[in-house]
Amino acid sequence: MPNKSEMSGFDESKIDQKNDSVEVADFNDNENIDDELIIEEDMVKTSTKNEQAKELMKSSAQLISEADSAVEITKKSVSENVNKFEDAKKSLLNTTLTQSQDLLERASYEYSKQELDDPFEVSLGTIDENIKVGNISSGGFSGFILALLAALGVVGAWIYVASTELGVALTPEIINNEAEQTSIFKWIGGITGADVDPILGMVTVGVTALLIAWIIYKLRVSMKENKNFRVANETFEKSNIYVEHQQEAKTEMQRIDEHIVEIIPVIENYRVLLNEQNAKLERVLHIEGIKEDNSEYHSSSVENMRESERLIQRVEELVTTPITKDGQLNEASVTALIEAKSVSDYFVSKLYV
Repeated sequence: MPNKSEMSGFDESKIDQKNDSVEVADFNDNENIDDELIIEEDMVKTSTKNEQAKELMKSSAQLISEADSAVEITKKSVSENVNKFEDAKKSLLNTTLTQSQDLLERASYEYSKQELDDPFEVSLGTIDENIKVGNISSGGFSGFILALLAALGVVGAWIYVASTELGVALTPEIINNEAEQTSIFKWIGGITGADVDPILGMVTVGVTALLIAWIIYKLRVSMKENKNFRVANETFEKSNIYVEHQQEAKTEMQRIDEHIVEIIPVIENYRVLLNEQNAKLERVLHIEGIKEDNSEYHSSSVENMRESERLIQRVEELVTTPITKDGQLNEASVTALIEAKSVSDYFVSKLYV
């Protein structure tokens, strides 16, 4: 009877080899990941402070740009919806609401009238901070200039000390006086304790001048790098705070925008409901006539007048309550919207009873 492996047709040795190859592959993958991590760490270690400062400045500029762009987009949306709100408000006030008020006055119905001529404004919170993201300079050019001046100073100091010791006057004529030049460099070369040689003096002057120049250059570049890194970190921190403030301003603008968007259809609902009420009042005046005393009208007619007054008061309060206060959404406007929607829903529900 054939065994299990023979029946299945599989070679177990091949399976073992396959498992080994999988293990090797996994080991190689892990090894590659470790190598990548080591390379990234080396890159971080080898990056200079100037490079890090440039990256921080770049990140700061990008953060500020993205935050400002997001705020501007939200401002644009608010502006567009404010215009739509104004159109809906003017359409209501100049036609429907004016007609409603006129009909109530003709019916000798007294009610409190609100002032609707105040200009509508939306005040958005703004950020007064002005963050300047400057460019990062390595300090190489200024370091080179300082190093050059230091080198010239060292050369001048050597010549001055040597001429003073030798009693040689430093006059313009010394440039063409090879003998005095040779004596000066011989004196400088003799300081080393070697045989007096003007070439050695020149080398001494050159080496010390270059050494001092190199030290000055490295100090300048190092100081500039440290300053750049400090300024870049400060700028990055300020930019993050700025972005946080812009995010808060954007969030508040979005609340205002959503509130305005919610108001517009409510105004349209009131326009339709008041038009229907106006038709009822016109019917009352046409059938019952114009009376000096409102109490002379039928009770159902007076009820229609009260309903018109209720609608007028709610929509007047909605469109006259400032939407913003101190750059934020005015809670009084939120309350006015809630009450206006409640009254509107009530009248709509009556239509289907």
